Amino acid sequence: MAKKNVQVQGTEIVVLTHRQDEYISLTDMARYKNAEATGVVISHWMSTRYKM
Repeated sequence: MAKKNVQVQGTEIVVLTHRQDEYISLTDMARYKNAEATGVVISHWMSTRYKM
């Protein structure tokens, strides 16, 4: 599994590559939005992501 870091709007985001798939770190993106409550940001994102 390869790991690389990218800079997005001044924030470092980890990107993992496994076989041909790439995965970005939701924690790193949530930390940009709210460094104090990353779990709340992710929880909110997940609860609204799949609503129909």
